[in-house]
Order: sequence, then structure tokens, then C-alpha cells
Amino acid sequence: MKNENYDRYMIVGLVLTLIMLGSLGFYWFGETARLAEASGSFADERVNRGREIYTEQCISCHGAQGEGGVGPALNNRTLLKNTLDAVFFSIVRSGVPNTQMPAWSVDFGGPLTDEDVKDVVAFVRAWEPTAPVIEPVVFEPDAARGALLFSSTCALCHGENGMGGDDAPALNDPARLASLEDNWYRDVIRNGRPAKGMPTWGTVLAPNQVEDVVALIDAWREGTEVEAEFSVTDLLASAVFSLKEDDPESAAVHVDRALLVAEGAGAEVLRNAAVQLSGKDNAGALVTLEALAAQWPIGDSAAGGEIYKTYCLPCHGAEGEGGIGLPLNPSEFVGASTTPELVEFILVGREGTAMAGFDGRLSETEIADVIAFLRLWQP
Repeated sequence: MKNENYDRYMIVGLVLTLIMLGSLGFYWFGETARLAEASGSFADERVNRGREIYTEQCISCHGAQGEGGVGPALNNRTLLKNTLDAVFFSIVRSGVPNTQMPAWSVDFGGPLTDEDVKDVVAFVRAWEPTAPVIEPVVFEPDAARGALLFSSTCALCHGENGMGGDDAPALNDPARLASLEDNWYRDVIRNGRPAKGMPTWGTVLAPNQVEDVVALIDAWREGTEVEAEFSVTDLLASAVFSLKEDDPESAAVHVDRALLVAEGAGAEVLRNAAVQLSGKDNAGALVTLEALAAQWPIGDSAAGGEIYKTYCLPCHGAEGEGGIGLPLNPSEFVGASTTPELVEFILVGREGTAMAGFDGRLSETEIADVIAFLRLWQP
């Protein structure tokens, strides 16, 4: 039998194999690019859907750019870097108990499916490459807050403005202030000096409150006069209580303090009450102060309308029709509450709802303006 030469067939087969492998490689390269493009397109679509949901549901609490407001800032590089998508998903889906963050999943009574929640998380995650670093709020001691604390807790023994009393030394004394450092005052406030009649205030005052009082002492050391941040609402309540307890002297002190910060028509009524007290017309002063307390603070509805647009409209609607928040036009709660009750409510908020307190964001006067505006909507 004649020997056959298969070399030619082997070469042809090798060439065909190489052609096939090259074709597969070229196809795979193109398919990989196509898959990557499809994946990117899907991710973009998810971010766009998340943007729409965020705008409808989240913007009123977390801000248009995730800068925060009622809720915390989400456009925060540190937060985004340290928080997994699964954590964001869980928080949006089931909420955070005992906070203003509700559950958004349909499984918990919310409006969003799990896919919707994933879309929102994708949108929030898209901020990470350009997210700013938001530094935590650092507590700054405040001498004015310290003056208010001093007047309500320390002045009984140490006298108004720290000028001394019958049983306690003057603290606002240049020689004494120069000889003692802040740490000495800080420790004495916290631990007291029982043998000398100085109580232990560390169990009563929060650490930040102690620092506020030390800031007041610092201001005295520098020769600065500090006015306390009195709340007229609280002082009116205290003055009324004092008169009902047949203590007109204390009522006069509260009225004098209120006059330091009151403005407008309310200040004029306070001056009338002060004249009544000085004239021993305690019954007349009680009537005057009770009437003022029921409507204090007296707000400006026009100014309140502008404040409402900024702080209240996102949750309660442009015409008070409601949304995330309850309707205010009209509102049985607003109509039945006194102004002081509403001021306190707006300052503190309602735990477990989207209604966060505005203490530190709006002044008592600004809140009174908003209340005056809301009164326009009530029957």
C-alpha cells in the first residue's frame, strides 16, 4: 500500500482552525463592547428613573441636590463612601424607627416597589464621584445661652449678672476671674462644693450647657456684657404663674426680662403690665399678661407667607392642601391651638413623622409669622 502524505490536510485544518478562532475572538470582542454598552445604558436608565422618584418623594426632606433639610444630607462623600448600596436599600425600603424617615416599600404600606427603591439608590450613588465632604456640626459654646442658664439656675445665689448674693460670692468680679481658670469653674459647676452650699450641677445640666456657662464666664473675664436669650413665651407663662401664686415681685422680674427682648405691640402691652405691677394692681396685671400670653408671639402674616414657601410648602403644599404633611388649609389642629402651643409644636416637631422640629432653624418671631399666615386659612 502506498504511503499517503497528510501534511497538506493538516495545514489546511490548522488554517481553518485559526480562521475560526480569529472570527470567534473578533465576535467576542464586539459582543463584550455591546454588553458593556447595554449595561451602561441600563444603569443610566435606572439612574434616570431614580431621579424622577427622588424628585417626587424625597426632595422635600433631603433637598434638591441631596444637601439635606428635614432629613440628613445624602450628597456627602463620607456617607456615600462608607455606606453600601444594601444599607441604603434597607433604609429606604423599611424606614428608620423613631425618626422622620418612613418606610417606602409597598410591603410596609409605602408607594415604592423594590425595583423603585433600587432606582433611587442608583440615583443617590451617582452623586459619589463629585460629592462634597460635609464636615460634622461642631458644638460652639454660646455666652448668650449661658446667660439664660445662669439667670434661671445660678442667679438665685450669685445674683443677677453674677454680681453676688447674700449666701454666694460674686462671680462677675475681675480679680476673681483673673485668678481662676475655666477648668476650675467647669469642675466646680459639674461637681459642686457641698460644704460651701454649691450644689452639683453636673447631674442637672448637660455637658454642652456647662460649656455655655463657662463661655459666659469667659465673656465676663473679657469685660463683655452678655444679654440672655430669653424666651418671651416662657417668661409670660412664668409671670402669670407667679401672680397666681401671689408672688408679684417674681412676676415683675419676669416682665422686666421679657421687655429686654420683646418688640412691637407686644412690648407695649408688657410695659402696661409693668406699670400695673409697680402700682400694686396685681389683678389687672394678671388679666393683661394672660391675654398677651394667649396670643404671643404676635406675628406678621405677610412675612410668614414667605417663610412658609421656603420651609413648609414642600410638605404641606402651596395652598396648604397637604402632601407628605397634613393639610393646613384648613386645619382643625391649628384652629384649636393657641399661638404658644403652636410655637412649641413647631419648635419640637412630632417624633416618628416627617415633621421635624425647627428649633435652631427658625426664630420664635419667624415661627409666629408663619402661624399668623396659617391663621388666614382657618375658618
